[in-house]
Parts: sequence; C-alpha cells; structure tokens
Amino acid sequence: MTGALPGTPGPTLIDIWSDLTEEEREALAPHLIGETSAEWLSSILRMHGHDVSATTIRTYRRALRQEGGSSERAA
Repeated sequence: MTGALPGTPGPTLIDIWSDLTEEEREALAPHLIGETSAEWLSSILRMHGHDVSATTIRTYRRALRQEGGSSERAA
C-alpha cells in the first residue's frame, strides 16, 4: 500500500506511517487494516521504536469499518 493510510487515522498512526519505508508499509498494511491481534501488532511496533497502543489500532479499525459500513448502506 503506497501513499496514505485509508480512512482517517489519528496522529500516532500518521506519524508511524510517515516514518516507515515503502517496504515496511507494504508489510504492515495487511496487519494494520486486517484482523491481526491489535495487542501483538502494538508490541511488534513498540519493539521497532513506534509507541502505539492496541487501543489506538482498534479505534482506527473501528473507524474504518464504520466508514465502509455507512457507504455500503448508502449504496
């Protein structure tokens, strides 16, 4: 995934995303927007110097689902 994250990520995720290389973004994207455990993902990101909570990841995912859900209902 190149460019910006989908949806409306918060400042923490925006900062992390902007710090990553294109290869790192490609590797992270399926886990960030997928169903990988938020706790596991948070711990991996912290191991690599990116301080993000599992709650931040879950909040982002919930917002993505809501944005997708509302546009699906409107279609």
